[in-house]
Amino acid sequence: MKYFLLGIISTLIIISLVAAQDKDGKKPKVKDDSIVIDSTQINWYLYDAGLKLAKKNGKHILVNFTAKWCGYCKRMEKETFSNAEIIKYINTNFVSIKVDGDSPNELNINGYKITEQNLARSEYQITGYPTFWFLQSNGERIGPAPGYWPSNRFFDILSFVKDDLHKKMTFDEYVKSGGRKRQN
Repeated sequence: MKYFLLGIISTLIIISLVAAQDKDGKKPKVKDDSIVIDSTQINWYLYDAGLKLAKKNGKHILVNFTAKWCGYCKRMEKETFSNAEIIKYINTNFVSIKVDGDSPNELNINGYKITEQNLARSEYQITGYPTFWFLQSNGERIGPAPGYWPSNRFFDILSFVKDDLHKKMTFDEYVKSGGRKRQN
């Protein structure tokens, strides 16, 4: 009887931990190695899973370096990342990755093990949050966009990267020429 109760309690603990991972966005939302398009929230992936998925699907990568204590990160979530157009655009055109700059969670990047915290600090030299990095589908770095961005400006950045305009001009030139409004 004692072992039976212990088994039930252990199972409940494991189930609650798995459910908590899902709510925090820590568990990749991958079904049959394909991206799930959601229009109500951004599908955030772990760094290692997101890199694999982007390579397979040929999509640019948006890496959101964040921290739980960061006020501007919370503002991005509340204002920019709750915008239905932004959500749909990101989920359709990017593989979005969230990295907690304070997390000891270990990632496995093709056999290279590193914590989210060390990835942010050592590999990307993140000194402030939020910081967004854009990558090619093969993981090659395009460039960073540090700080808070309101929806309209962030949409310009997303469009600039998605259309590979960074190969033709600077972001400032893109904005001065009308940004995504010029594209429509």
